Amino acid sequence: MHLPMSSSTGPILPASRSLRWMGFAACAWAVLFGAPHAWWALGISAGFPGGEANYHRFMSSTWRYIYDVVVVVMSGAGVWVAWQLMRPPAPRRWIARTAAWIASGMLTLRGVAGMVVDGAADPVWWPTFLVGGILFGGVAVLSRRGRAAA
Repeated sequence: MHLPMSSSTGPILPASRSLRWMGFAACAWAVLFGAPHAWWALGISAGFPGGEANYHRFMSSTWRYIYDVVVVVMSGAGVWVAWQLMRPPAPRRWIARTAAWIASGMLTLRGVAGMVVDGAADPVWWPTFLVGGILFGGVAVLSRRGRAAA
């Protein structure tokens, strides 16, 4: 079997099984995180923290609508980042890896802060952020190793 060569790292190998699993999990996390923000921006209150009353109070302000749209766009970017890191190396791969590290840091920080402040009172949001941070960190780490040891 002939493998294409990379000038700096040797043969370009397919993504490792771990990288594929972690990448697809990060993609799924980003889609599942962005979905409620999309329907909240579209006027559907299902699943909004605090119920229908909170939804109408928060969504009556422009900033909240803009926030939800930004979260949907960033979630789409997260899918792109994870997907790019599962592909064979490209000249500007460092951009996606850097974005994955930034996402990992921000999500992990938000998850840990929520765990410290809210603890058991918030069994949904801080774990969600923490899992996202772990997944994007894993994709960043494995995308570097995955090419040499697939």
